[in-house]
Amino acid sequence: MIRYISLFISIILISFTSCVNTDVYSSEFTMRSDLSVEEKLEGFGAKKIYVDEPETYFAGELWLEKLIELTKESEDYILISTFLGSSSERTEPFYDLLCEKAESGVDVYLIIDGVSSYDMTASKDFLTPLYFLRESGVHLIEYSPITFTHLLSPHELMVREHRKMFVFDGRKCAIGGMNINYISIGSGEGGNQRDSMYLFSSSALSSALTDEFVNIWNEMSVEPLDRNDFASYPESDTGSIPSYLFNQGPGGKTTIGELYATLINSAQNEIDLIAFLPVYDDNMGDALRRAKERGVYIKVVVSTEARSFAGVTYMLPDLLEIADEVYLTSDDKEPLLHEKLMIVDDMYTVIGSVNFNYRSMGLSNEIALVLVSDEFALKEKAHLDERIADGSERICLEDAIALKKEHGSAFAYFLNFYGG
Repeated sequence: MIRYISLFISIILISFTSCVNTDVYSSEFTMRSDLSVEEKLEGFGAKKIYVDEPETYFAGELWLEKLIELTKESEDYILISTFLGSSSERTEPFYDLLCEKAESGVDVYLIIDGVSSYDMTASKDFLTPLYFLRESGVHLIEYSPITFTHLLSPHELMVREHRKMFVFDGRKCAIGGMNINYISIGSGEGGNQRDSMYLFSSSALSSALTDEFVNIWNEMSVEPLDRNDFASYPESDTGSIPSYLFNQGPGGKTTIGELYATLINSAQNEIDLIAFLPVYDDNMGDALRRAKERGVYIKVVVSTEARSFAGVTYMLPDLLEIADEVYLTSDDKEPLLHEKLMIVDDMYTVIGSVNFNYRSMGLSNEIALVLVSDEFALKEKAHLDERIADGSERICLEDAIALKKEHGSAFAYFLNFYGG
């Protein structure tokens, strides 16, 4: 029986290969030497926004404190989209505050992915679904809920709302990798996943994220939103850092593949990457190989956990043949490194919800921002090195081959490829 179930799952997953187009990794446009990186990003339709350097949060308990502060200060509206959202003892004050704000007249809109109530992380042992928020006037919808109808349309199950973004009163906003659940921000100091969130005081970026929020809400809800109901103040921005917003989702004009292909194919000196579940296809791998052949130094921090270990170790030897340095983290030493980060040529920094894997190229809704700043890039690079020093082990090719032989599983890798 298990064999037939596995075969059925495999057939379904293979049917979605055509849904993700990674040919852009070999496109001539991304490799053109007569165009700057910025010209390529704008050529793909990225929205250019000037921002100031964001506040960074690398600890879930600190981000939770800031979320509570931002919510208390909000007077007009709060927009939140998250992959996994649920309440637990430590996150309860935040959700109670959302209810208070909604009851006081603040417009609170929350999108959670349909798998939130089926969270498979440690949050499942502390999870309280968020439907109770509706009783206080919080507007809550699930993106692609797990229903019988969706089971008959597997594509609906594959495309998930993986973005983590917040907008407060059209003036402050945040993106990153943290969910709003126990394992991301609710388990307390030393117990949360290691992750990142970036907070911007930017009305222009807030306006752009509000556009994206309204688009996805109106795709899923029978009660559509009017974008004009959410005040925007983009004309008041005076940011000094040029940035480029890539939204992959309803109404989005860009894809994550276009972003990563541009930066990898344009790299001249170095690529630094924190990769959660880095299961890539041939097009993505070939782009990295070409970069290495050009003399680009490639450093990758591979994050893994018990559930994904067999799949990740299966692909490690291939990655070792591409990258100059590979570091492996393990959740048996430190909390899971769930962060998403890429730095190219000490100038271009990619932050947001995106994992460097096949799934994030088209089987999930994602948000990413490229900041063009050598100062910010060097700060993030120093942070990456801190992550390496904090419970990571450098792996050589011989070690990778041994790990694959002992733990690797082709089937686990296959499942991570489409479902990671």
